Amino acid sequence: MTTYKIKVHVEFVECDDTINNQPTLNNDGIFSMTISEQDTVSIDMCEKSVLQTAFPSIRDAVSKHLSEISKKKPMK
Repeated sequence: MTTYKIKVHVEFVECDDTINNQPTLNNDGIFSMTISEQDTVSIDMCEKSVLQTAFPSIRDAVSKHLSEISKKKPMK
């Protein structure tokens, strides 16, 4: 039986971008959100922002995975 490794990478990077509280798909295929410095010192806001950014990324990864699996194996 085949096994699969699931990898997740979350990173906080200081930047000069305009605040954007909505997850955005970047040209590199990565979802990101730009939050204020005030939000970065709040555990609740950090957690909320990470989860909001992760959700579309998770859905995209699952969708791509299932699409690839359906091409490899016939449905039972």
